[in-house]
Amino acid sequence: MKTLTMSQFFGSPGWARSLEPGQSLIVTTAGKPELIVTKAARRPRRTALQLRREARALLSTPGRKVDTVALLRELRK
Repeated sequence: MKTLTMSQFFGSPGWARSLEPGQSLIVTTAGKPELIVTKAARRPRRTALQLRREARALLSTPGRKVDTVALLRELRK
């Protein structure tokens, strides 16, 4: 994990871009950690078959019916 000062971080934003997915930077102010910047990891890709199975599993069990108009009226109060 790389440590940078706040001025270095804002002076060269390339540090954040050069991180690999999942890696982090600690940005300090006056020697104390101020924030941690972490590059997001890539989301795993799903195949069409996996998506169909997930949709079928979600739609196969009937859910509770919700009166959306009544819900919106309740939220307005």
